[in-house]
Amino acid sequence: MADISLEIPRRLNDPPRMFWWDLDLALLVLTCALAGMISGFFVSGCALGFLLAAAYGRAKSGKHPAFALHLIYWYLPASVTGLKRTPPSYLREMVG
Repeated sequence: MADISLEIPRRLNDPPRMFWWDLDLALLVLTCALAGMISGFFVSGCALGFLLAAAYGRAKSGKHPAFALHLIYWYLPASVTGLKRTPPSYLREMVG
């Protein structure tokens, strides 16, 4: 009973991680690797996944943690996102 160690997280607002990557970067690599495995080009899929993750990681560095959600809102139509309470992203007029 004396050997029980309880790890206390240093910061409570850290984003979820898979190994040393943020979760969204890891899912990008894994998705490309899976698509490459299904199509028969596993090594090419992994390489493409790493390149896309590196480019996306550079694009989101220094930005809001929910940068991917902002991209989805601005570049996908409302029928895909399913957002009902927000105005469509093509309406870019300030009221007031």
